[in-house]
Amino acid sequence: MNMAKKGIVTGLVLIALGMIGYFVGGRVSVTALIPAFVGLPILLSSLLARSPEKRKLGMHLAVFFGLLGFLASLGKLVSKVIKGEFELGLSTGSMMGMSLVCLIFVIQCVKSFKAARAK
Repeated sequence: MNMAKKGIVTGLVLIALGMIGYFVGGRVSVTALIPAFVGLPILLSSLLARSPEKRKLGMHLAVFFGLLGFLASLGKLVSKVIKGEFELGLSTGSMMGMSLVCLIFVIQCVKSFKAARAK
């Protein structure tokens, strides 16, 4: 699977994660949609990357948003641990899921960028 397709899948997974968190959480807080807010630009950037002349730009934008999503969710998790507020609930599970999905995507992108540069 090429990186544009992986980005599209990643964006869709994050959007689904946000939607699930929002609706399962009773539609109380819009912050449950944060994974979707990260997934949407990854999805759009990856769709842009399907065009051969826009591939590099699209994938660099996608990995940028993936890295932001990873760092933001990891930062929030670490903050909860430091403050002693860490509870394994829906919001924490959603943050952990977003962090993991974004990390995997960023690692795949970096490997792909290295391989492209080596050619």
